[in-house]
Amino acid sequence: MKMKKNLPALSIALISFSALVFSGCDKEDPDAIQMDTVNKGIQIVEGADGKQYEVVDLGLPSGNLWATCNMGASSPEKTGSFYAWGEVETKEEFSWRNYRWSEGNDLDITKYYTENRGDYSKVGDQKTQLEIADEAPYAVMGQGWRLPSDTDFRELLTTRNCTVKWCKLNGVGGYLFTSVRKGYEGNCIFLPLSGMNDSTKPRFEGEYGWYWCNTLYLNYNSNTGKNEYVTSEATALWLEHVEVENHVIKSRPRYAGIPIRPVYVGK
Repeated sequence: MKMKKNLPALSIALISFSALVFSGCDKEDPDAIQMDTVNKGIQIVEGADGKQYEVVDLGLPSGNLWATCNMGASSPEKTGSFYAWGEVETKEEFSWRNYRWSEGNDLDITKYYTENRGDYSKVGDQKTQLEIADEAPYAVMGQGWRLPSDTDFRELLTTRNCTVKWCKLNGVGGYLFTSVRKGYEGNCIFLPLSGMNDSTKPRFEGEYGWYWCNTLYLNYNSNTGKNEYVTSEATALWLEHVEVENHVIKSRPRYAGIPIRPVYVGK
C-alpha cells in the first residue's frame, strides 16, 4: 500500500491564498446592475439613416423619449462618438483651430454669439440656441431627433420624475435615471461617465461625464450683476462620482468633443 505524502507547508499556504483571491473575485460589485435593468420600456424608432434606434418613455411631462445609448454607441455603457458643439460630424482632433464656428480661436466666433468678439466690426447674431440643422441627432438620425436642452436634463434630475442612482453597467460607472411617474415606474436610462476629448484623445473616462445641451452657457457676471451668455462655452450636463453625488448643469468649451444622448420628440 502506498503512503500519501504530506504537502509542504508552502504549497498549503499558496493554495489557501489562491482560494481567498478567487473567492474574493466571485463577490459581486455592490454597484453592479444587470443589462435587464435598463431593458424596460424600450420602443423602436426608425432613423433617417435606415437604422433602428431604441428609446425609453419615462413618462416625463415634456413627452420626450430618451435614447438608450449615446450617439455612435452600440450599448448603454459605451461612450459612442464625440462631437463639438454645433457640429454634425465626429472627428479625430478637437481644437479651436478646426472648430466649425470659429476662425481659429475663442474670440473669433462666427455663429452663435451675443457680443462683439475679436473683429469688433462684427455684430453678434444673438443666437443662443442651436438651429436644428446644426444638431447632430437631426443631421444623422433625422426628423424628430434633437439635442437635449438644459431643461430636458433638469427634468431628469427632478425627484418627482426620476430617481438618480450611481451604479455600474458591465463594469462601467455612471448614473441610472429611473422613472417614478405613474405607469412608467422602472423604465430607465443609463448615462456612463464617458469623459471628453479636447485634443486628440479622450480623457477623464470613468471620472467625469459630460453631455451636450443645445444652448450657449448662461452665467452670472459679477461685474454687471446680470446673467449673460458666454460665447465660447455651451451648456452641458456634468456627472461625477464623489462622496456627495454630483450631477449638475455646467459648461464646456464649444470646440471640445463630448458625447450626445439624443431625445426623440416625434415627427
